[in-house]
Amino acid sequence: MPNFPPPPPPPVVNPAAPVPAGPPAATPPPATAAPPTTVVPSPVDPNAPVAPPTGPPRDVTQTAPNAPGSPVAPSTQVIVTAPPEMRVASGPSTVPLSVNNASRLSAMTLTVTFNPNVLRVRTVQEGTFMRQGGVTATFTPRIDAVAGRVDIVITRSGDQAGASGTGLLAALMFDAVGTGNSTITVSGVASSPEGSPVALQFTPVAVTVR
Repeated sequence: MPNFPPPPPPPVVNPAAPVPAGPPAATPPPATAAPPTTVVPSPVDPNAPVAPPTGPPRDVTQTAPNAPGSPVAPSTQVIVTAPPEMRVASGPSTVPLSVNNASRLSAMTLTVTFNPNVLRVRTVQEGTFMRQGGVTATFTPRIDAVAGRVDIVITRSGDQAGASGTGLLAALMFDAVGTGNSTITVSGVASSPEGSPVALQFTPVAVTVR
C-alpha cells in the first residue's frame, strides 16, 4: 500500500485587533437665555391732538337717530278752560273740556275734580268731537257734588276710524258757592278702535272765587 505524505496543517488565522474607541463626544454647553430687553416709552406730548375713536365699542347697542325730516308724533292734550276768577251768586260759568292733537280716539274715561266748598257743577253737556264722521257716541256723566268730582265716559259705537284732530269733548256748568280758591284737575285714559291705549296729557287750571 503506497505511503502518502500527511496533509499540511490548517493555517492559523489571527483574530482582528479591536479598533480603539475614540474620545467621548463633547457635550454642548447649555443654551444661555437672552437678557431681557427694556423698552423705553416715547415721551408723550400733552399738547398733541388725540385722534377720535374709529368706531363704536363692540357689544354696545346704538339707537339709530330719527331720519331727517321725520315728524315727531304730538301728544294728545285734554284742555280745561276756566275763567281765572268767579263771583258768588253771579250765575253759572261754562268751563269747556276740549282735546287737541288727538289721533284715532274711540273711547275716553275722564275725571274732573275741584274744591266742592268753592265750586259746584250744575250740568255736564256733551261735545261734538267724539261724534266725528257721523258716528254714534254714548256720553255718560256722573256728578258727585259732595266729593267735588265728575266722571265722564264717552264711547264711539262700531268705530273703526277713531276721532282725530281738535274739538269739544264736554262743557261743564259751574256755580260759585263760596269764596276761596279751587284747582280744576282732569285725568283719565283713552283708547283707539283696536283697543290700544292712547297717551293723554293734562294741565290743571286755578280759579279764584270772590
